[in-house]
Amino acid sequence: MAELHIKDLILEQKESFIEFLSQLIQTDTQVIGQGILGGNEKAGQKIIKKKLQELGFEIDEFEVEDEKIKKYPGANLGHNNKGRPNVVGVLRGSGGGKSLILNGHIDTMPYGDREKWSRDPFLGRVIAGEIYGLGATDMKASLSAMVLAAEVIQRLGIKLKGDLIIESVVDEEGGGNGTMACVERGYKADGAIVGEPTQLHLQTAHMGFLFHEINVSGKSLHSSQLWEGINAIDKAIKIYHSLKELERHWLMTERHLLLPGPTINLGVLEGGISGSVVPNSCTMKTCLHYLPKQHEANEATRDRVKKEVMDAIGLAVKSDPWLKANPPQVNIYQEGFAFETPLDHPLVQGMKETLNEILNGAVIEGMPAGCDARTLSVFGQTPTIILGCGNPQNCHCVDESVPVDQFITLIEIYTHFIISWCGINE
Repeated sequence: MAELHIKDLILEQKESFIEFLSQLIQTDTQVIGQGILGGNEKAGQKIIKKKLQELGFEIDEFEVEDEKIKKYPGANLGHNNKGRPNVVGVLRGSGGGKSLILNGHIDTMPYGDREKWSRDPFLGRVIAGEIYGLGATDMKASLSAMVLAAEVIQRLGIKLKGDLIIESVVDEEGGGNGTMACVERGYKADGAIVGEPTQLHLQTAHMGFLFHEINVSGKSLHSSQLWEGINAIDKAIKIYHSLKELERHWLMTERHLLLPGPTINLGVLEGGISGSVVPNSCTMKTCLHYLPKQHEANEATRDRVKKEVMDAIGLAVKSDPWLKANPPQVNIYQEGFAFETPLDHPLVQGMKETLNEILNGAVIEGMPAGCDARTLSVFGQTPTIILGCGNPQNCHCVDESVPVDQFITLIEIYTHFIISWCGINE
């Protein structure tokens, strides 16, 4: 069968495949202000679009529209979407097979302080077995591997039975609006792979997250008469301690086979103007991560966690006369559902078989953070897994790089799985 020659063909084309990834890394696709101020994704999308057209994909190019995605919990509205198109390629199958979405984001975070980089952030060159440059790991290598797997299939003359859909999305670093726009446009399939870096490990679940902003008021005056004032920072810390009690309760009672326990992080604490002034206001910003529940709807899980947080804040408020009379203002300013695909699902089992064949074993785990898998799974009703190349610890850092051997192996993994999942005409 043709698939027996996959590895040989990939090795023959290795240098051209590396060149394609290098070209993508050398192209600036940074988001600006986490997407609020826009982004430079269009230049990278031109490269993806051209390659997909060469491979015979039907192209759908469209920008994110707030009016269309605002119905999704966690949509990040108010971003500058102009000139930042999604590119979706569809390769129609002959029929009778399962459809597959390959989803990757073209945008990167900014490179930050140029002086801290030992090499050009847009180098895109191989040094000692690593391809260096911004976005190499997160996640231009995996996105390139998706496209190049389709090239391998074409070069082998293979005709798929099921449809293959490749989504190169924008604004993932801004919260995932690009994939939401794909789901809203109607893209769904029998299965999906998100190419976030996993070191070729198979991830079948990730945490949900909620960002809270808590504003607490106090009574300001000179610190020499401290007892006459109300210190807003002290009151905020009382609320924070109540939240940490909730975290401890979760850690004792919540368990998941593949994921760590739920956490609440205090990331911002702002209040006061001087050491001599009792602060009359304090703002806390927290991020909590919670576990998926297989036998509970995603929205119900989110709502339960929200209620538990508000109950914990309420306990602190009820115990303090000032807070009871002047309750804090609490709002959620960003969120994302948890997601999980059962381990016995054919998508998971199919990829496990592919990894066993190519890597002589499969590592199955969960993602402690979150990604666009939740959008495809929850809103798109598409069973989803996460698998890509590169170490996630190399994301959003200086001197970002990805191992060449992982990149090449990922092309092989994607190619084998596409063939087995979508089916082929002999």
